[in-house]
This record gives sequence, structure tokens and C-alpha cells, in this order.
Amino acid sequence: MKKIFTIAMVIALVAAFTLPAMAETKFSFKGTYRVRGFMLSNPQLQADQLAVKATGNPAQSGYTLAIPATGETASQSWMDMRFRMESTFTVSDRLAVVTRFDALDNKRYGDPDTVGTTDNIDWDRAYMVVTTDFGKFQAGRMAGGTYGNVFLDTETERDRVRFDTMLDKWVISLIYEKQFEGDGMTIWTDSDVDFYYAAATYLSEDLRGGLLMGYGNAKNNSDDFLGVGPCSDMSLILADPFVDANFGDFNVKAEAQIRWGKFAEFDRDVYAASIKAMDAARKLAGLGPQPDVDWDAYAWNLEGSWASGPFSAELGYVWVKGENDPYDDKWESVGGIGDDWGKVFILTNTDSGFEGILGGHNGAAAAGAAAGNLSSGSTAALNGCKMIYVGGSYSPLDNLTISAMFANSKSESPGYVDLGGLPVDSRDFASDHGSEYDLTIDWDIYDNLNYTFIAAFLDVGDYWQFGNPYRELENTWCFWQQLQLSF
Repeated sequence: MKKIFTIAMVIALVAAFTLPAMAETKFSFKGTYRVRGFMLSNPQLQADQLAVKATGNPAQSGYTLAIPATGETASQSWMDMRFRMESTFTVSDRLAVVTRFDALDNKRYGDPDTVGTTDNIDWDRAYMVVTTDFGKFQAGRMAGGTYGNVFLDTETERDRVRFDTMLDKWVISLIYEKQFEGDGMTIWTDSDVDFYYAAATYLSEDLRGGLLMGYGNAKNNSDDFLGVGPCSDMSLILADPFVDANFGDFNVKAEAQIRWGKFAEFDRDVYAASIKAMDAARKLAGLGPQPDVDWDAYAWNLEGSWASGPFSAELGYVWVKGENDPYDDKWESVGGIGDDWGKVFILTNTDSGFEGILGGHNGAAAAGAAAGNLSSGSTAALNGCKMIYVGGSYSPLDNLTISAMFANSKSESPGYVDLGGLPVDSRDFASDHGSEYDLTIDWDIYDNLNYTFIAAFLDVGDYWQFGNPYRELENTWCFWQQLQLSF
């Protein structure tokens, strides 16, 4: 009885001390639940293929691997879901904690339960917000990978300390970001990836613009006590200017990114054994000694649009420098067009289902190429692009918009062949990605319920042959739809 009484007293005392603080804390939340449906026709772009023998001699220009007889790949269709909620705990006018989690993220209908995996519940953001008289501090895991217009953005989670302050119509931002930590409780002593950003952004009713400068120092490859490589450092400097200006019914957007610095700097004094092994492998492939590799990458986008009443139109151009020789002394790619830009559905959108599989027949593997569209993570994204696009929309009702888009894209630096880790035959790919035609219907059924339908067709170009002119290609198309409830 005494023990029960003691526990009750402790609970009462804790409640007495915490209730006043809890009474001041306000809780708010917002989120979405979505259901998506996918129907992709032949996303690997493979036609009925007759068997073709190898041509030429290995390690010589023009060599092509044998192609087995294959049929057109099957279409794919599925449904998936995601529940997302963001919560804000406001302690006072100056203090708050923001969190976000996803549940059943991209879980397909019919798949087994996801309990025990990050797909079931993924608590991806949690950070504090401290508001002072001279600015706002944020610290924790928050959104990163975005600035300016959507071009080249890939929103993701980053561990950051951030400070923002207003000077008239300018927002001044200072950010420290830890992307990788290998020091804590490990045998490594210097395996970090740190980024530092400073931005000045102008905000007014008809004009947004600014400049982000960044410096990244990556030493996650520098620790190599076994002497087996890659034993290199990376130091990156980037500049990202943008502008978004309105002139009555007209709007102009422009954004660019420039990268310079050291992509890979090899420590030849400390890791001599590693460098010798790398030089020996390169010599077998007919290459010179391993050089330091410099960044030489840039990209830009220019877009004009017009809107009046129920009608709108847009015209734009994208130029993304590409990398087609990973064994020289320059790294010339920003890595793709960005996961968030998504201007055309098949070639650039990461919600389409094509982002990891476009062009992924055995021709991609034979050329050492990674399948996927132009967003990121594929050989096509690495090779860059030159894309022109034009579109328009009509809103017959306040809650209904019908849009159409056309785009033609070519690779900026098309291709290489990489068999077995080093180039056996440095053969260019064709440059033409193809032409895409999109139709989108966007319907706000209720204030918090939206339905989107997209039909897209890609008239495929010869780029996806990956340098083998005997490979047969087939066009692709898709239907995609999403029903999303927001709260």
C-alpha cells in the first residue's frame, strides 16, 4: 500500500510541475493521404529483337556485343499509397518543434504488411525553431536540396543548423549541413561530408531572385588504412542564381547552377599503394596514370509563361552539361535535371514509375549504363540534356484545368561504353532522347480532395540504343492517376 501511495505522489508531483508548461504548448498538424495508379507500356523501350552477333573486336572502336533474340517487354500496372503528416508543437511565440513522418510510403496494393520496415513508418524530420529579435534559428533534421525555382531541386532530408534573418525585402540565410559522419565510435578519423551555404534572396510581390553559394568538403573516401583506395577528397564550390519576375500577364523564370573545385583529389604521399594499384588497372585499359579530377559542371533553365483568364501557355529551354568519360580529369555533370522539376512526365518526372527503369533492357547493361530517366541516378541523367518544351492549359471551371505539354530532348554529352569497370571501347551513343506528348487533367473535387490524371507518350529516340545500332527500340506510353486528400 505504501508503494502504491508513493507512486501516486510522484505522478501527482510530476503532473503539478508539467501541467502549466503543457497548457502553454499548442499542437497543430497538416498532411495528406494519397492513392496512385500506374499503367506503363513497355517502359524498357524494347522491341521484338532478332538475334545479332557481336561485331568487331573487343577493346577496339566499333565493337558491339551480341544481342540475344528478345520480345517486347510487358506492360506494368499497379496501385500504391502514402500517408504523410507534419506536426508543430508550439511552446511559445519563440519556441517550436516541427516533425514529419510518412506511413505506408509507396506501399503497393496487395503487397504484404510493411511492419518492421522504414516503409511502414518513416519519421524523417524533427527540428527545433527558435525565433529571436534578430532572426530565426533551426536545428535538426529538416528539408534540404532546394533553392530558388524548382529547376535542379531534389528535396530530401538533411541534418542542419540554419539561421535566417530579414533585411528589408532580403532574406539572408546561413546553413551548416552534415551529410555523412564516419568518426563517431568507428575506426575512421576523418570520414566526414560537410556543406556550408550562404544565400541572399529578394522577395517582393512581382519579383523573387537571389544567389546561393555553397562549399562542400567530402572526406568520406579519405580514410584508407588498408591501402586499397579510393583514397580521395572532394571539395565543391557551387553558385545557384535564380530570378522569378512577373510583368502583368507574363512571367519569366531563370535559374542556373555552376560547380567547380576538386571532384576527386588523390593523396599520393599517404596512399601510394592505392594509387599504384589504380594506375596499374588503368594501364591495362590503355589509360594513363590516375589524375586528380576537377569539377567542370553547369546547367541552366529559361522559361517564359503567360496567363490570362482561363488560358495559360509556357515555353522553355533546359541545358544541362553532361559527363561521358568518367576516366579523364574533368567531372562535367550536375547529376541530372533534379527529382522535383518533373516538367514532362516520362522523361523527367520521379512520380511516373519510369525514373528507375526507362530504357532498361539488356542494351543498357551491355553498355554499362544505368536505366532511368533524366531526373537523377541514371546514365541518361549523367549525360545531360538539351530540351525545349512548350505547353498550354485551359480551365473551363474554377476547379478543373486541362493541360498539354510537348518536349523534345537530346543528350548534351551522349554516352560511353564501360564493360568490367574500365572502358574497353569508348563509343559515343546517339544523342536523341525523343519527343514526348503529355495530357494532364487536374480536378479539385472538393476543397481538400484533388484528382489528377496524366496520359503521356514518348516517341523514343536512338539514344536508348546505348551505342549499338542493331538494337531495336519501341515507343512507350502511360496512364497515371492520383487521388489525394489533404487535411
